[in-house]
Amino acid sequence: MRKGPVTIVLPPHLVLMKFIRVPRIESAKLAKVIAFEAEQNIPFALADVVWDSVTTAEYDHEQELLLAAAKLEAVEPLCAAVQAAGFVPRLILPLPLATLAAFRLVYATPKEPALVLNLGARSTTLLQVEGARFVARTFALASQTADTRETFATRLAQEIIRSGLFFKRQSGMENPVRIYLTGGRARLAGLSEALAAKLKVPVDRLDVLGAIEVGPDAVRSNATEQALMLTDLAGAAVIQLRPGLPSLNLLPSRLRSQESLRRRQPWLATAAFLATLVLLPPLFHFRAVAAAARHKTDAIERALAPLRERDARNRANLQKLAELKQQVAQLQGIHDRRIGWLMLLADLQDRLVKVEDVWLERMSVLSAPGAPLKLAVSGRMLDQTNPLSQVSPETFNRVKALLANFVGLPFVARVEAERFDHEQPGILKFDCVLVADPVRPL
Repeated sequence: MRKGPVTIVLPPHLVLMKFIRVPRIESAKLAKVIAFEAEQNIPFALADVVWDSVTTAEYDHEQELLLAAAKLEAVEPLCAAVQAAGFVPRLILPLPLATLAAFRLVYATPKEPALVLNLGARSTTLLQVEGARFVARTFALASQTADTRETFATRLAQEIIRSGLFFKRQSGMENPVRIYLTGGRARLAGLSEALAAKLKVPVDRLDVLGAIEVGPDAVRSNATEQALMLTDLAGAAVIQLRPGLPSLNLLPSRLRSQESLRRRQPWLATAAFLATLVLLPPLFHFRAVAAAARHKTDAIERALAPLRERDARNRANLQKLAELKQQVAQLQGIHDRRIGWLMLLADLQDRLVKVEDVWLERMSVLSAPGAPLKLAVSGRMLDQTNPLSQVSPETFNRVKALLANFVGLPFVARVEAERFDHEQPGILKFDCVLVADPVRPL
């Protein structure tokens, strides 16, 4: 038995397929967009599946992709069984792409929209082809033992009509003008005629034997049935022989790395041998050059040792000098702020003395990280003209003028949050917030 690399055609019930549209952008950004779409459209953790994509149609500003995924728990045992039989999995292909390749083998450039039905034992794959574009859908519809030919044809026609409407709405596909049947269930007698009568569209069986040559040992007596069974195998082979056909690979990354390494091993061994031969003469030469360079380097290092020690001392002294300068700057800042507070308080006292009959009761600091310093000030003004009644408007005006005059202080930028209380007879209580000038901080 021959052994070697093989292509595995994955049954439709093991593959999740999604058709998505993405913008036409450069490949680096497109890969990120496709990865994002995979996370959104695959209902499993990406670590638990193997997925890939292939372009199905291109438009002016966007393109349509087929996104396919399969669970690792289904793919890895299949690959293990293939390896146990002595084969090397190279490509895991979803069945719809194998069917598409077989159809293009027979009809390379179909002039009219066509529909290919691959009738399997467990599910049915519906593939619609229009020029270079294609869409596919897999649904759980298979001929049951109790089904008559008419019943199966009716159920199949309903799914074809429903799928055609979906394809037209989502991808703008036209109604097919011819239908081709393949797969094991396509052997049902009279199915083509019954389906053609219901859909009013010609229905034929997809014959791949006319496009390939089969060895005499593999020829069966019933060539029609053989053609139906060989469709997907022929499609998988065509994808390997004809580059450019739509294809994706659901092979797990671990096996992809092994296959890539296996292919490169002969070339890597040859390259390593040639590199060894080429590098031997330069290696001996540069070893001698390196020995001479090390001797010179040792002599230079001995001469530089005293200079490096002196440089280290200089660097330590410079570091100490920088620290002293920083301390002096901090002390100078503290001194300047003390002087500033003294000047501010002296200026406040002078202005209160000039106004007369006014005093300050409280002054507190309001500070917040990253915000200018604020001083909360509370005081009172005596209204000598009305000592037993509410303060007069003149007293109000004197206090407002006093607060406005605070803006002229050298360290005050503005006055805010002014409040007045005249409930106590003859005395006007006032509160305000002095915002420090950031240019001359306190």
